[in-house]
Amino acid sequence: MRTLVLLLLAGSIALAEGKSQVPRDVELKRTIAGGLAELGAWGLSKKLAAEARGMADEALALDPEHAKAKDLKAKATGDSAAADVVRKEWESKKATYGKKLAPLYVELSKQKHGPKDDAAFDGYLVRAYEWAPKETGPQIDAAWKEAMGKKEWGRAYRLLSGAQRVQDDPARAKALKDVELREAERSPILRKASAHEMQYWLVLPQDWSPAKKWPILVYVEGAGANFRPAIENLAGQRGDFNAILVTPQTFSSTNSLMELKAKYTYETALLEKWESGARMKFDEEGFLNVLDDVRTEFNGEDRIYITGFSGGGNLTWQWVFCHPDQVAAAAPACPNFYPHNLSAVSTDACRETLPVKVFQGDKDGYLESLLEPQWKAAKQIADEKGWKNVVREMVPGAGHDTCWKQVLEFFKGTRK
Repeated sequence: MRTLVLLLLAGSIALAEGKSQVPRDVELKRTIAGGLAELGAWGLSKKLAAEARGMADEALALDPEHAKAKDLKAKATGDSAAADVVRKEWESKKATYGKKLAPLYVELSKQKHGPKDDAAFDGYLVRAYEWAPKETGPQIDAAWKEAMGKKEWGRAYRLLSGAQRVQDDPARAKALKDVELREAERSPILRKASAHEMQYWLVLPQDWSPAKKWPILVYVEGAGANFRPAIENLAGQRGDFNAILVTPQTFSSTNSLMELKAKYTYETALLEKWESGARMKFDEEGFLNVLDDVRTEFNGEDRIYITGFSGGGNLTWQWVFCHPDQVAAAAPACPNFYPHNLSAVSTDACRETLPVKVFQGDKDGYLESLLEPQWKAAKQIADEKGWKNVVREMVPGAGHDTCWKQVLEFFKGTRK
């Protein structure tokens, strides 16, 4: 008996020590995930499937192996079908849970971590503010002010822009504009169109000032949806083409939005809405608004330089054929083109002289089966509708590639 007691005691001590060895950040993530799963389960019981999925997604982002969150994710299918009175009850329930979850998110944001995780941990503080703005407002304001004082522009930008997406505040708005200018000359910043849901990545010229007009160079990403890495790469290659760089987070350039949702910064509900919707409508309306903002806020030129790779060719051709008055030059790279996506084809006289050059890798594995017939379809529309300067250049040895070297040389040549 004594031996059994000693064994049980040893086992209890081991379990206690094992529990104490769980890192605090892991413990916090599990606790928050549990609360989210509990709230989501309540929502699902009230036929709020979409809301329950959102809770499951947030929980699994924190703790990918959380059993209850996994189960909730599997069960929360279809659309929400709750009455307005239930939705009001949901908002009340969320507010109650938010007051419990927000302090945990705040504590999580303060846990030790490596520099590569700075953005994620700042995001936890922003999420705390989203859950309980009144209670955590002083904390997020103190954090961005501290970051500005230390000239940590990246962190200040993340906190300010995140907080502003939740609630507009005049003091934060003013500080955000100052920080944006500092940060955008160093690395891409994420912005949202002022009158549309579209978000986009922006990089400013190193010596940007409002004293002159600046060219705008747009890169439309392809099906991989690697928006930020793409604009970072372009920024490193632009050389003396000193332009404002813009990469919109488009929908018409890829296949399944939900399969790539981790690469978008949109809410899940927006991706679900446009998964089977008229994606070019979202992209066209959103990008028109983005360009208006960039021209107004950063003194961009009226006509843009635009290139789109692979699926990004869809929006690029849209601007060539439907908005040629806004384009200085276009250079689709190994582009897709689906004529049925086009809105009204323009009759503006500038279409006749608009320089358009497609760069196509001659070793592209998609060339014969897909891209060659799409190029012929685009060229046919161009010839029939009055575009007289649309050509294609085969790039020797290149595969399915952005062809940025050739694109940038072409754009620079058109400015002479």
